[in-house]
Amino acid sequence: MQPTLYWRQLALACLAVACVAAPVAHAQVIVNDSWADGGRDNGPDPLDSNWWTSSASTGIEVSAGSLGMVTGTSGRGIHTVFPTQTLASVGDRLVATYTFRTPATIGTGLSGPFRVGLFDTLGRPGLNADITASSTSPSPEYGWGTGATPAGPGTRGLPGYMMDMDVGTGTEDLNFRKHDSGTVNPSGRLLGTTTGFTAISPSGPDGAYTFAPNTTYTGSFAIERISTTEVRLTGTLGSATHSVTDAFDSTDIGLLAFWANSNAFGSSGTPNTPDNGIDFTNVTIEFIPVPEPASMTLLAVGSLLLVRRSGRCAASRR
Repeated sequence: MQPTLYWRQLALACLAVACVAAPVAHAQVIVNDSWADGGRDNGPDPLDSNWWTSSASTGIEVSAGSLGMVTGTSGRGIHTVFPTQTLASVGDRLVATYTFRTPATIGTGLSGPFRVGLFDTLGRPGLNADITASSTSPSPEYGWGTGATPAGPGTRGLPGYMMDMDVGTGTEDLNFRKHDSGTVNPSGRLLGTTTGFTAISPSGPDGAYTFAPNTTYTGSFAIERISTTEVRLTGTLGSATHSVTDAFDSTDIGLLAFWANSNAFGSSGTPNTPDNGIDFTNVTIEFIPVPEPASMTLLAVGSLLLVRRSGRCAASRR
């Protein structure tokens, strides 16, 4: 083999190895809770989280290995506050993944009653607690506008998004909504109503999934920064997936919430009774940053130096 060809091939091979070894984004696990200790606080495991009721004190139950969202005949929700993650760079992504089991009774003909949301907490410490909120008694912690009914104190709505899922419609799909972060429309109920939310088109394809009784499902909700002004929202439920883009109000995320309307899951609204809602068996929250620009620059410089050196070595052999 000619020396020049040999060194060129060597340089290309080393460059290929360097590209394969390029920095990759590594997920930082913020929450990984399976309630093994039977408690709804962060317990002995640093990746556990605190779980709170979002609307009524009877909306939650816990046992070793599961956290129940007690809905049945009442619309109720739960939420957790975690260390705020900032999507500072294009490509940064936060993913919440949840596994749950349905009860014996599944509702029919219900449009969007099962909801999951990711929000900016705006630094409000009152969110890290059980909260009571209803149509007649909203909570200013979620944002309660002066134009709401009843009129509120004008606290800003939490910037963020809801993904809602149909139950028993025959044309089930995933749909995204953006929370009004101003002070006019927020209703003080977080996921308990779509008032104060704006639907983001398009909705997911009809018939993407179905809910069956006594069945385990895994879903996810991801927010990724794709430009200086936009984020991409991606939701999954089993094999169903849907994605939209939207201009964001905030790139800070520190609250995950779930909600189910009445009669969506279960026939009882009483804690610690059978058939009273869905049981979560695992929730994870991961932050996935893009590789550091400095690492990519060093890789590029190193590759160029390797090519230049191989060229000089080839010239000296002629």
